[in-house]
Amino acid sequence: MKRMLCGKVGVNSLLASIVLLLLAGDALAHGERAQLASMRMRTVHWFDTQVTPLNVKVGDVVTVTGKFVTSVWWPKHMPSIEETVYLNIGVPGPTFLRLHSEVNGVPMMRSTAFPLGKVYEYTTVLRARIAGRYHVHPLLNVMDAGSLVAKGTWLEVADNESGEPFVNEVTTLPGDTIDLETYGLHGVGGVYFWHVLWIMMGVGYLVYWLATKKELFIPRFIRIREMGDDRANELLTKRDFIASSIFFTLTLALILGGYLWAENKYPITIPLQTGLVDVEPIEIPSGDLEVVVDHATYELAGRSLTMRVNMTNHGDSPIRIGEFLTANIRFVNAEVNEGEFYEGEEMVSMDGLTVSVDYISPGQSVDVELVASDALWEKFRMTGLIHDPDSRFAGLIFYYDDAGTRYYQEVGGSVLPEFF
Repeated sequence: MKRMLCGKVGVNSLLASIVLLLLAGDALAHGERAQLASMRMRTVHWFDTQVTPLNVKVGDVVTVTGKFVTSVWWPKHMPSIEETVYLNIGVPGPTFLRLHSEVNGVPMMRSTAFPLGKVYEYTTVLRARIAGRYHVHPLLNVMDAGSLVAKGTWLEVADNESGEPFVNEVTTLPGDTIDLETYGLHGVGGVYFWHVLWIMMGVGYLVYWLATKKELFIPRFIRIREMGDDRANELLTKRDFIASSIFFTLTLALILGGYLWAENKYPITIPLQTGLVDVEPIEIPSGDLEVVVDHATYELAGRSLTMRVNMTNHGDSPIRIGEFLTANIRFVNAEVNEGEFYEGEEMVSMDGLTVSVDYISPGQSVDVELVASDALWEKFRMTGLIHDPDSRFAGLIFYYDDAGTRYYQEVGGSVLPEFF
């Protein structure tokens, strides 16, 4: 009876696994939901991210541009972006080549540091390498903290018309033209040669022990425990010692010989670059609007963040609030912000921001209620902020004057959850 039950359980488990495999779809995105809500809100505010063009062929050039603000509400427990950071692109595998990248006009071949509370404009130029549909993310690799990912944009890469394999030719210092896609793979001393050689060494060593011993790892381990550690050497014979010495000597000889061979064949090399470059930051264009956050609440049932702020217009033109951005999600006041959207852009709530005051007149100081409400809070796992031991939020408020000039500044503070 017990065997029949176990058999049924095994068959049911197998059938369930097959059904799940058949029903499983492709992964639609990556990155946007993986990190903690508080980390996405209080580290880097990415905006104006644009990937052009969105439909290319293998070998074509793709440009990724955008801006980001480093948050002054950076979590204290997290390694700072003010130390060491590297601008990168997040794609599934080596599907693109990076031709060029810069931040605020400074080439980003190396790492840098970004002071908090500043604006940085970046450009990254890629070349499509493998056909497919990819979610392209700008990202920052922060030392000891990991990757901080921006929102992704879908990009279609088709095969080139000729059907020829991708070629990545460069000219070396001696003047030789080589294809980096295949360079150093074949022939004596190539990647395949060394892989095969070391695999043969490892297999040969295992074959020796398999052929000469009746018992291997587990039985020998049990015998050592029975004999005691002081008698463990008795398991090794003189033949074992000689064979091990031969393999050890061959390993050292291959390492030394390979090093001398490479030094002779490639006398001109450039070491990997590890220095830091300085990037001059840009001040946040906050205009003449002063914003002071009174308090903020997050309503779990309504999936909305409510901010009560005091705004003072010190300028000569009326100001209207057009957008609130946090954790890569844009909550837009549709009555004010009718443009500034990019093809392929996601994570946008087109009518997700309501503002209690329409205009803030010159010289006026007024209390304003901002409500950012949309199902995107739930979809992108932002409701997890209520579980954070340091319940704080941060984001960018975008506003406009009569001439349509866009200004923005960061706001943040404590946030209290509301469950009813």
